[in-house]
Amino acid sequence: MSTTWRTLTGAFVCALAVAFVLIGTALAVTSEATVGARATKQRVAMTMKGLPYGTFVLAPLQTGALKRDVGTSSISYPDPHVLIRDGQKIEIYAAIVTLVGTRGTLVIRERLEVVNAGDALVGTGRWIVVRGTRGYAEIAGGGRTAHVGHDHGKGQWFAREEGYLVVP
Repeated sequence: MSTTWRTLTGAFVCALAVAFVLIGTALAVTSEATVGARATKQRVAMTMKGLPYGTFVLAPLQTGALKRDVGTSSISYPDPHVLIRDGQKIEIYAAIVTLVGTRGTLVIRERLEVVNAGDALVGTGRWIVVRGTRGYAEIAGGGRTAHVGHDHGKGQWFAREEGYLVVP
């Protein structure tokens, strides 16, 4: 085999490799752009009262595919992890919230830090979608949450979650 043939063969192999890389990159970008074009991010608020078993309202905070929904809410959680931070007792909960509405069921995981504020227990944290059914199937997203429980947590509980849901 001549040196010229080896050089041409090597150049051809390199060009072929570059072409495959460029085609692969173009396909990946096109696939991602197609998925991104279909999925929309919508800001929502979910307000609950009467926890651990109560009612909820899901309200869009901007226009989009998701519409207002109402239904029942429930929350379940194991015993909290308790710690003292800067002298204040904090109870950290890993909770599962289930919202059963007219448009489907939405299951959410929360991480909530609760402190005693005198007559009430208050907590803030983060939430993320675990799964959904019907109108909430394949939805993803998450955000922040705030809770308050009156009468040292033995009375009425309220919660509000705000964040973004991504609709495919």
